[in-house]
Amino acid sequence: MSKTLRLPPPPAKRQRLAGGVGAPAGGAPAAAAAAAAAAGPAPPRPRAALHNSGLHDTYAFDELAVEADVDLVLPNDTLAALHLLRGRFPAEAKVAPFATKAQLYTVLADRTAVDRQLDELRRSNAVRVMQLPAGKDEYAIMLTQDYVAALRRSKAAVLHPPASGGSQDEEAGSSAAAAAAGGRPTAAAQQAAQVFDWMESRVLPACSAAMVTHAELLQLLAGSGGGGRSGASSAAAAPRAAATGAAGAAAAGQSAVTDAHVSLLLNHGFLTRYTGGPDGYLFSMPNAGAAVRSVAAGRAEIQSWLQRRRPHELLESELEKRKMQRSVLGVRWHVADMVGSGALLRRDTAVGPLLIAGRRGG
Repeated sequence: MSKTLRLPPPPAKRQRLAGGVGAPAGGAPAAAAAAAAAAGPAPPRPRAALHNSGLHDTYAFDELAVEADVDLVLPNDTLAALHLLRGRFPAEAKVAPFATKAQLYTVLADRTAVDRQLDELRRSNAVRVMQLPAGKDEYAIMLTQDYVAALRRSKAAVLHPPASGGSQDEEAGSSAAAAAAGGRPTAAAQQAAQVFDWMESRVLPACSAAMVTHAELLQLLAGSGGGGRSGASSAAAAPRAAATGAAGAAAAGQSAVTDAHVSLLLNHGFLTRYTGGPDGYLFSMPNAGAAVRSVAAGRAEIQSWLQRRRPHELLESELEKRKMQRSVLGVRWHVADMVGSGALLRRDTAVGPLLIAGRRGG
């Protein structure tokens, strides 16, 4: 008697980045297509126009798309590229996922469109653009959702102090475990931790610039408005904010915001002091110091590898096999950054992309 052969069920539908369910992948079994047809026609979905701006590196973008395995239902190419770069960010970096503008230039050919779309995303508070201490023109780009997640981890760490000795992210993880165990935070901890809620609900929506003056920060934390800026610099707004800061503080009951609240944001890495102008702060991210050191050290390490070769070039696949000693960000993260900045040149060959040492630095 012959046995009935049971085929495995079709693969689950992919999750869209926007939170919905994507269409079956190309080449799906006929049963999956029939099931989709039985469910009725899906409403039209706006998709990211991935070819409107042109792809600077089709190979790299397609590779990222395969890794992410998602349908890109996003408002523009730049946000789609940020999500894809986020998907390949190394977990061992111990810092919230971030990208550089150079990495976006590696993926998308039209740099003018990238700059314009990135500014739109910043103004709409979809991303945070933070200046890095490595240089005046060095910026980290982070999805606002990741920045908010870091704020909430820090809040948990204040409410449920973990055992010391680990990184901020590790301590936040143990804090979450302590919270799940049912530990009750002290009144002082609750009073201090509310600054992270204020930062999320009051400061971020009102100030999308890279920096904020001290007076504006106090006004925003107190919920008195005041800022509302979306420009890249607050230098022009500083005199006005300083002149109205005291009056706004009294009118809005700003006494609830103390120096201890600001110090907490500084200590957890969400702010750094701005020394290039008016009294204020640059927005930052936890463990930013380690990330900045890795960015600079990783660039130098890859340049050193190529400079020791004659000629100064190496297949990308061979480079990716190497383990970095000075950076936690990984070879692939640095390659995307350095190709976009011109520190590396990528050439297609019959055996895969070839990386050539470009100009010095990066």
